[in-house]
Formats: sequence, structure tokens, C-alpha cells
Amino acid sequence: MPDRRYEVRVAERLSDVAQSALAAVDVTEVAADPVISGLVRHEEGLHQFLMAVQDLGLRIVSVQPVAPDRR
Repeated sequence: MPDRRYEVRVAERLSDVAQSALAAVDVTEVAADPVISGLVRHEEGLHQFLMAVQDLGLRIVSVQPVAPDRR
């Protein structure tokens, strides 16, 4: 699996703890839902990324790959 950027949309606003934990990735708000995006290097990395988001107590609404240059 080549490097690919993914966007993960979650259903609630991020707490300060979640924002600190996600400091290494991009976080933006789209239509009041936070969108977390980051570069994933392999399939296992995607699973780890999603588990980290869920471990923060965030409910994942959608996951989608995006163009490499989109941020």
C-alpha cells in the first residue's frame, strides 16, 4: 500500500486532551464536525490511526482517502 492521506470525520468536538494527542496530524472543522487527516504509510498504520481516534472516545462518522496534496 503506497503512502496515502486519509480524512477521518468524527461526530463531536475535540477535547483539549484529544487535540493534544492528535498534534501530529491536521485537524480542521468542516460543517461543525472535526476532520482529522494524516498520511498513512501502510494498511496496519491506517488501523492504528483509527484505533487511536477511537481510544480518545471519538465516534468516527466517515473515513476516506484524499488526494496526496489536499490538506
